Amino acid sequence: MALDLHKTAPQVREMTLRLRDAHDARQTRLNRAVTLLGQPLARPHGPLAEETLRQRVEAAGHPRPRVTFLVAGLPAPIAVAAPIGLAAPFVLADGLHRAFAAPPAPPEYMALATDGSQITVDRHGPAHCFVINVGGAAIQYGREPHADLFSEPRLYSTPEEMVIPDPDGGVRDQPIDDVLLGVTRTVMECQALADRLEQSAHESPVLALLDGSLVRWDLSGSRYGDHVRRELLQDGFLAALDRIRAVAQRRRVAFASYISSPRSTEVVNILRVAWCPHEGVETKGCDNICGRGGPGKRECDDVATALMDRDLFERVLAPGERSEIFASQSPIVREYGPHEVRFCYVNVDGEIARLEMPEWVAQDDEAVGLLHALTLDQCRKGGGYPVALREAHEAAVVTGSDRRLFWGLVESSLAGQGLTPRLSEKARSKQVRAL
Repeated sequence: MALDLHKTAPQVREMTLRLRDAHDARQTRLNRAVTLLGQPLARPHGPLAEETLRQRVEAAGHPRPRVTFLVAGLPAPIAVAAPIGLAAPFVLADGLHRAFAAPPAPPEYMALATDGSQITVDRHGPAHCFVINVGGAAIQYGREPHADLFSEPRLYSTPEEMVIPDPDGGVRDQPIDDVLLGVTRTVMECQALADRLEQSAHESPVLALLDGSLVRWDLSGSRYGDHVRRELLQDGFLAALDRIRAVAQRRRVAFASYISSPRSTEVVNILRVAWCPHEGVETKGCDNICGRGGPGKRECDDVATALMDRDLFERVLAPGERSEIFASQSPIVREYGPHEVRFCYVNVDGEIARLEMPEWVAQDDEAVGLLHALTLDQCRKGGGYPVALREAHEAAVVTGSDRRLFWGLVESSLAGQGLTPRLSEKARSKQVRAL
């Protein structure tokens, strides 16, 4: 029986009217938010003291946060060397909407990037194992251009490799689940980037990029034991960042992670706490004031609901410009030491991208300028996305065909050793068509 479009059409019309109303309401909130971004202390319902806003932002980053939302740390009140040659200190009263043009990109540089993919444990498969494949690209531009694409797969299969061991005994050995597999892959990507930087003999500037966030959200909270965080964070991810920093102290290296189409709301949440009309929220806490109101009952929703940071910066950044540099106040970042995460947004001539960098990069005006210029150059060469990251992804990606071939290789290898793979009935059913 065919779909009755006569009955469906009124429902479609009702849906589109609702979507139009939602769009109009969102545009009103966005206009209000962009105005507040430029004047965060000048609210229509009454001015806000600068010290109060700073206290509210800091309250969100406290070990026991009193503000419900993850709020970006404000730009440091120090001189920022604007690429156009005008150095000026950040002044909160002047707004959070300052835009910085990029300096010229040097004609000779190396773009280095790594990415990763994996074959996860298949509990219906012939063997208990997983594979991490790290790929990368090193592209030299200038007088002697060349490109080096590489990939390095690693199989994990022994009982010792399938867990993160408890150094005090086996009772707290942590099996590597899907979350920890992803973190392990990220650690290996960062280690591979450090390896290539250390091995590079070129003296030209280097743009070193990772894909995704530097903030290891996955290790926040108490889900995993301290030994897991020590193995993957302190001895893994942060140790690799130490190595990258050591190279950057000897030569010009611009290091960051690149996030395409970011969905973060940390800058929007600065506007939330700026807009909030309730006195003492920085000490009493959001939940004690608005916690019982439910969605749509909070005054701060008037500048934040359904808005992301990229929506704001699409309005204020011209193509090629970057925003101020903000601080991540994610709880896990407090364990990063000199690698605490800073971030900015860049209009890469087609979308707003997010660049995350360690504090030691953010404090170096020359490194920030180089990062800005080379990221733009890579995006323009790559049609809106960094060439080196695109090639690293292609080198690392594990396709569906790769997975089938891998498991076929495992089965044939087991059979060659006289071992009959024990497949679950579910796995067997996928190999035989019923119809």
